[in-house]
Amino acid sequence: MLRTLLLIALMLFILGAGVASADMDAYLNRLTAYASADLGRFRADLGAHFGASGPEIDLVLRTVSRHGDAALALWLSNRTRQPLDVVLREYQARKGQGWGALAQSLGIKPGSADFHALKRGDLGWNPDRRTGDYGRDGGKGADPGKGDKGKGKDKDKGPHR
Repeated sequence: MLRTLLLIALMLFILGAGVASADMDAYLNRLTAYASADLGRFRADLGAHFGASGPEIDLVLRTVSRHGDAALALWLSNRTRQPLDVVLREYQARKGQGWGALAQSLGIKPGSADFHALKRGDLGWNPDRRTGDYGRDGGKGADPGKGDKGKGKDKDKGPHR
């Protein structure tokens, strides 16, 4: 009986992690498609939202596997208050281990609000080329407590590189 319960719990955990990973991957794929359509605007919006300079954006885009991952790296740098080069080293070292492992290696605790946001694919930046809205989308993942619509630096965290 105990063995059956453990097996069911393990399967639910694995299935839940797969769905969360799919959410993050879908989000990063959308960002990558946006970058492919208009790299100049993607770079400008990325810098404006995450408070990154041109050289930082160049560095992150050279380091990551796909353009969407640049947003994740900058978000992790801001949330963990780790320098961007530390985040990028961890990104390279933990390729294939998943976003949760990367976040944990940088100090984001499983179960925390930041960890759940990461798993949902909610980095607070949801560009929508169709509507021209490059801030929060007001729907899934939006943070209704922020009045700045997600434009510019996060007011509570700011860039910490």
